[in-house]
Amino acid sequence: MTPADIDRVFGRGRLRMVTGEHVEVFREASLPGERRRYTKRFLATAAGDFRHWTEREWRILARLVGHGIGPVPDVVQFDRGAPDRPALVQTYDAGITVDHWATLLPVQRDGALLRHVFEDCAHWWALARHCLIALDAIHELQLVHLDLKADNVCIPFGPADFEPQAPGQLLSPRFEQIALIDFAFSLVSGESLTRALPIARQTDYDYQSPRLLQALDAGSRGDLMPTRQLDWRCDVFSLAAMLRRYLPDPEGPLGGTWTGARQAQARALVRRLLEAHDGERPAQRPHAELIALTTHALADAELADSLARGWTLAIGSEVAGDASPTPITRIALPVSADVLSHPPAIARLDQAEQGRARARRWAWGAAAVSMAAIGAPLLYDAWWAPRERAAAAGRPAMPAAPTSAPTTAPTQVLARAPTPPPDVAPTRARDSIVAETAAPTAAQQAASATAVAAPVLAPAPAPAPLALPVAAAEPAPEPVAAPVPLLAPAPAVAPVPVKPPNRIAVRAPRAVATASKVKAAATGSAARARARPAARPITTAAATLSERERALAWLTQRGPAPRSAAQPRLSAWAEVALAPAPAAATPAPVASAAVPVAAPAPARAALAPPPPAPKDFAARASELMATDLPRLAQRAERQVQRVMNVAEQPDYAWQDDDIRRAASALRDSLELPLPAAQGAADEARQLHDAARVAFWRRGNAREAFDLQSRAFGANPLDAEVVGSLAFLALKQGPPRAEAARQLALYALGLQDAQHPGGRIEDWTTLAIASALAGRDRDARNAWFVSLALAPQPERQCRAALNAYALHGERLRAPVEAMLFRAHASGRAEGSALCEWPPHWMATGRAR
Repeated sequence: MTPADIDRVFGRGRLRMVTGEHVEVFREASLPGERRRYTKRFLATAAGDFRHWTEREWRILARLVGHGIGPVPDVVQFDRGAPDRPALVQTYDAGITVDHWATLLPVQRDGALLRHVFEDCAHWWALARHCLIALDAIHELQLVHLDLKADNVCIPFGPADFEPQAPGQLLSPRFEQIALIDFAFSLVSGESLTRALPIARQTDYDYQSPRLLQALDAGSRGDLMPTRQLDWRCDVFSLAAMLRRYLPDPEGPLGGTWTGARQAQARALVRRLLEAHDGERPAQRPHAELIALTTHALADAELADSLARGWTLAIGSEVAGDASPTPITRIALPVSADVLSHPPAIARLDQAEQGRARARRWAWGAAAVSMAAIGAPLLYDAWWAPRERAAAAGRPAMPAAPTSAPTTAPTQVLARAPTPPPDVAPTRARDSIVAETAAPTAAQQAASATAVAAPVLAPAPAPAPLALPVAAAEPAPEPVAAPVPLLAPAPAVAPVPVKPPNRIAVRAPRAVATASKVKAAATGSAARARARPAARPITTAAATLSERERALAWLTQRGPAPRSAAQPRLSAWAEVALAPAPAAATPAPVASAAVPVAAPAPARAALAPPPPAPKDFAARASELMATDLPRLAQRAERQVQRVMNVAEQPDYAWQDDDIRRAASALRDSLELPLPAAQGAADEARQLHDAARVAFWRRGNAREAFDLQSRAFGANPLDAEVVGSLAFLALKQGPPRAEAARQLALYALGLQDAQHPGGRIEDWTTLAIASALAGRDRDARNAWFVSLALAPQPERQCRAALNAYALHGERLRAPVEAMLFRAHASGRAEGSALCEWPPHWMATGRAR
């Protein structure tokens, strides 16, 4: 090892790393005890302009960090740049690259010299296992790295105070902290790819998947579809190439803890990786199986002991590291925008899709015309034909549905209800169509003239099979035997006094529904099987109607309670709300000899059971957010300000307890009921879980927000549902800061037994949303509250740094205030995440 090699790996001065001409990477100067930082920027060169890839890499890193993916570097700062300087992204040091471990750090132990730690069997298997774990994490988000090689995989070293020049100090890689870097040319779901990846074939190192090379070749011609279809198999191929690079020579001597059997087992793993790449894409990724294989290999006691022991740097020895460093990524010339504006494959797909859309529209149009042609005669026969015949006969036109009955059962003429009011006439007429013969006989006309209009429900035998409608010119058959009436007529035509309906009628809809089904079967009507009132509904006083309408509206949004034999009664409140008006308000029915009038139906017809609970949760959520949420958020804000006023005071050792007590008292003194707030808790939880999957696994923030909005509409009283909706509102593009702030305030006011002081996530969301909305004081105080409530201050420091990296300068002042309080109070002493002062690259002085 040379002093230059030691400085490259362990140094703290500013150093430019070895890269291609299209990009520059600097290790920034740092003091002892500080985390090193790396600044990266893509450049505009004579070969092409690559500067836009900087922002793309930052967006991908921010998404990975926001999803809690561990094996990626933490973002320090992103600067969008200006006309006089390119954009840059800065990250914390992720560790020593595998390439530097292999080429610059020869090690020794127990008198054995190794060129690098991966010449030890245990460390080779540990590299394979933790690389698979890291790839499994990013592939779960449908992200493909596409440039996986030894200089893009970092493994930190331990201990943290290791000094390479100090004799006798032990060094060991921290495989559990492995990290992947260089995501600029990666593919990720939701991140658009509008131009070809500028990756060229690397002839010196065969690590690129054949699938990738074919896609790159198509992309150079302007066809991006093969590139967009690449998947995790490309990374598996690259991992196999890297692991094969560090396998011992099969014809050479074995060192470290290698044996012939272990070498054969390792080569079998490499072959398994290549088989996973070459085969068809399976329904389930093989990562879990491959990780299990490596875990089983490391279960060997000798390998476990080798991993637990450290190494001494062989600085003064003649052993050199691996003499073949990993070649840098080769860059291809960028494809011009003109070529990419109309890629051939996309154009063909668009044309095909347009053709399929035209075919679908034509099919739907043809179906609509066919249905209209089929339904027009039926509608005419069912609606207009009886009216025309009635008008020709000189009697009032009534809707009728012609039916036919077998010769053994004479046609029965049922009493008809008067024409309903104009606003509901079409709907009720379809449901109250009765059987009517085309040309009734004299005996039937006489029978109908003396029939009573108020039928009484009576048991009836099974209805006869339905027959097709009889033609208008065909006379009805003469009765052969005494008919068995389905509805027994009453003995008189005189008006029958109407008894005021009672509450029991509200609870007995089953008999009416059964009789209605029998009536529908006997008449051949296609209307719904529901009994309709023969007379107009009973009216009540205006004040009573207002109360009952409000009760019905409440029940409609709440959803009807199931009625069964075990639960026949409504609640006492519902019975009072649905109680009928006094009998004096009921008009007396008017009898008519020409058109018999049925007796008024019980009050259940006027006050029908409410319809099922609304399932359009998205519409309900939009209504709540537009009408009720601003008022409730304003009411909650007054109480939340009391907690933040306590946090705003100068920091003392006892202040955290005061903040916690104030936060716990917030929910005891605040109730935020929503009108008609009873919701579907089970459906809300299902939608909430689906939103979590959409965001944390698929990375689709828009889909997750839509699902979470429906969960909020289903149950707006669940604090976790409301708080998650506020979090997702900040993940939209652009962030919905004001909506997130209102939702976070409302969530903090909801009762939650598990979080008496409020969910820390909701305080964090409130802090970020307030900063984005220009409320810096509220943002700072909300950060103070979250710091006091967090069981581990490092968690909030990391959340603050990630928020600053994601949203930029608007978060800078509140985040710096929180970091200073964490440092000054000693809450996170020694924590690298809560270090003070924070090292922002794009400071006001640099600008």
